[in-house]
Amino acid sequence: MGPRGHGGRISAALALGSALVACQPRAETASPKVVTPVRVRMVEARNQLAEARYSGTLEPRTRVDLAFKVGGYVRELGQIKAGGVSRSIQEGDFVTKGTLLAVVREGDYQQKVAAAQAGLSETVALQKQAQLDYDRTQRLTASNAVAKLEVDAQSARLETAAARVESAKARIQEAQLDLGDCTMRAPIDGVILKRPIEVGSLVGPGTVGLVIADTTSVKLLFGAPDRLVEKLKPGGNLSVTFDAVPGEYAASISRIAPSADPKSRVFEIEATIPNPRNQLHVGMIAKLSVPQQAVASPALVLPLTSVVRSPRDPRGFSVFVVEATKGKEVARMRDVKLGDVVGNVVVVAEGLKPNERVVSMGATLLAEGEPVRVIPN
Repeated sequence: MGPRGHGGRISAALALGSALVACQPRAETASPKVVTPVRVRMVEARNQLAEARYSGTLEPRTRVDLAFKVGGYVRELGQIKAGGVSRSIQEGDFVTKGTLLAVVREGDYQQKVAAAQAGLSETVALQKQAQLDYDRTQRLTASNAVAKLEVDAQSARLETAAARVESAKARIQEAQLDLGDCTMRAPIDGVILKRPIEVGSLVGPGTVGLVIADTTSVKLLFGAPDRLVEKLKPGGNLSVTFDAVPGEYAASISRIAPSADPKSRVFEIEATIPNPRNQLHVGMIAKLSVPQQAVASPALVLPLTSVVRSPRDPRGFSVFVVEATKGKEVARMRDVKLGDVVGNVVVVAEGLKPNERVVSMGATLLAEGEPVRVIPN
């Protein structure tokens, strides 16, 4: 994530903090001798990714959007037995390959088949007549009763009749295919994710009637910054947990995007998780920890609540460092240069040293040189 992206996140956090402060009631009389109470945090060195957490969503191993090839009114939906009672299939049901899912009214397509068959009978009759004419002309030619030119004409008519027969057969096959496409069946074993149609729905060619997915294994998709993606390899393992499902799952990295998203500047990572007991469901939010080998070198970090806008640079940031002066605790504003945001902390690239005390709560209420009272965390 570039500097502008980090600044946007930090600015959003500062805006929220300012709004919360503005909502608090003001004291009727502000005495200059009142010491502002604050909480402080020690500037600490921490591995930038050691406590980073990433989240992702689950997608099915295979997802198929089943669309109708022909149009018409839905006459029937597939039936399953639940509790001894037969009912229409619905979202969440598991179906096996070949299960009937939906049927479009066949009447119109049955008529097309019948019309194509009638057309074939007619062309076959014409072909037989053309064959008889050709045979008769051949005999007459042998006795020199007709010219050879007539034989050639009858031969052409016979070939035309044969071509029309083949065309009629093709129309029958096409009509039969359309009739067969009135019935939608499951192409794979899977779970019904969506069923937007009902009996009586009017559908057209290309209308999605059901969505079916193979969830025997699921894909975890999440975004990773460039500093992490360099440490990940296809086939590597990640530890994944879910709020809704107890236990820890092992995910194997199956794909790493070759380029970052142009807006978010993160790389999409895909990892596969076996799901033989169907405990993991599509759309669940997964949490994963950064693997130990991806932990970067230590860096100074601060809570986001410590950061305020710099009065000297409208695009810069500052923090308040608490120093002891003549036996009193005083807040000193110091400009800092910030790095990546990791969770609720931000990396400090310049401006601070380890073990300095920085105001973590109350920074928006302070001014340079103001005395403070440190309260326990």
